[in-house]
Amino acid sequence: MSKKIGRNDPCPCGSGKKYKKCCLGKEDNPEYSDITKFADIYKATRKAARFKECIHPDQCHCSEKIIGAHSIQNNKILSKISDNGMLYMPCPKPDLSFTLQNKYGRKEATVFSGFCGYHDKTTFQPIEDKDFIATEEQIFLYVYRAFAIEYHKKQESVRMHQIMFSNKPSAVEVPGMMIDGKTGFDMAVADFEEEKKIFDKALMAKQYDVLTSVVWEFNGFSNFAATAGETPMYDFDGKQIQDLLNPIMPARHIYTCVFPENGKTYVIIAWLKEYDSLFLSMKNKLDSLTNDEKKNYINNTIAIATENVVIKPSAWDAMPETAKQAFAVLFLGMADMMALDGQPYNRFEKPSFDLFSI
Repeated sequence: MSKKIGRNDPCPCGSGKKYKKCCLGKEDNPEYSDITKFADIYKATRKAARFKECIHPDQCHCSEKIIGAHSIQNNKILSKISDNGMLYMPCPKPDLSFTLQNKYGRKEATVFSGFCGYHDKTTFQPIEDKDFIATEEQIFLYVYRAFAIEYHKKQESVRMHQIMFSNKPSAVEVPGMMIDGKTGFDMAVADFEEEKKIFDKALMAKQYDVLTSVVWEFNGFSNFAATAGETPMYDFDGKQIQDLLNPIMPARHIYTCVFPENGKTYVIIAWLKEYDSLFLSMKNKLDSLTNDEKKNYINNTIAIATENVVIKPSAWDAMPETAKQAFAVLFLGMADMMALDGQPYNRFEKPSFDLFSI
């Protein structure tokens, strides 16, 4: 396993050329080493890296326009959680304002450019226009949309790294930047591509029985909603089930969706059936939880695993500062650091915050 890029490997700038015929020996753009320009460069790079492409497999019926598709329903959910059309998300703005919660309008919250107008409308009608009754199709569509935004984010991350590398080729020497000629984001996209083939086939055949899922229902309309996709290293008993530091082994994902509807809050936790050998013991644990343990698990998972969570601003603002700080500690990576040290975080313990009660 090589930790550097080879001369004949594809160039990390994304040109499609061999490294030796592209960026090998190329000098850095001095602006990319100027710390005073970092914020402007980040903002411009993020904009240039936007991935605008309909990922639906039925490309023959794509409409021309790629839209800002909501990963969490706008009229059905965001409108009911928002305060005067505004929501909080712990997702950074392009201006690099480092605050835990940033204000987003309903039209921009949870939006990504991963579907054309036709497929965004027709694909998700069974969950947009109908009440959730946990049909196989509805569960699939919620999970598929959670997959779609994670896949989209990784595509944009790859593009950002390509732009960065094309302007700062010396980055290839940074320890851990490249493994076997690829970045970690390249490998993550490859992992998602494997899953995309399964989702695509199910969509085209309208055969939605490709998931193993757990569905929970709670009384009360929550003031938050979220989707998450993660690659757990350990099961709930602390047994390692994936080696995320091994680039040869593909990473497998668990998806979580939390959404309020009609006076209740629903949770879907799911993965592709092909990965049951990894995750089935976790399902057994999830099926055995008390109601309080389920809420603990969701509170911890949302803080640990996603930026794609919307929260009612007035509800968050009313939380005690200690609760906000506890959320921040998890959000900023404490659980990930514990996992890397071989001490997986216990998601069933009650945290010092409760999103269900705000």
